[in-house]
Amino acid sequence: MDNLAIAFLIVTLAVALAAIAIVIRSSKKADQKSIPNYKALFILGITWLPIGFVNNNPGLWSMGLVFMIVGLVKKDLWGQETKWADLPQATKRIKLALIAVSSIALIFGLLYVLVMRS
Repeated sequence: MDNLAIAFLIVTLAVALAAIAIVIRSSKKADQKSIPNYKALFILGITWLPIGFVNNNPGLWSMGLVFMIVGLVKKDLWGQETKWADLPQATKRIKLALIAVSSIALIFGLLYVLVMRS
């Protein structure tokens, strides 16, 4: 892949992440406190740790180790996530829209990579 393709993918990813962050941030009420999903942090940790070791990437495995430790320390808070059935209808719509936009961005990114390789 040439530098232009890599730059395009990085910019596309940054814009998509910024859009997702803005939508999530705007959907929170001012008085509503956000509780981190420590189970997701643990899962990220146990995923990044071996991938970092296999790829010989100390940044990836060290972040995986940190995520895994934080997730394990806060294990007592794992069951406090809001279930899908308990979410308000507006929040469900926002989450479904984010999933759809993320899926479309992923498909377009993969298609772009495939086209650039051929």
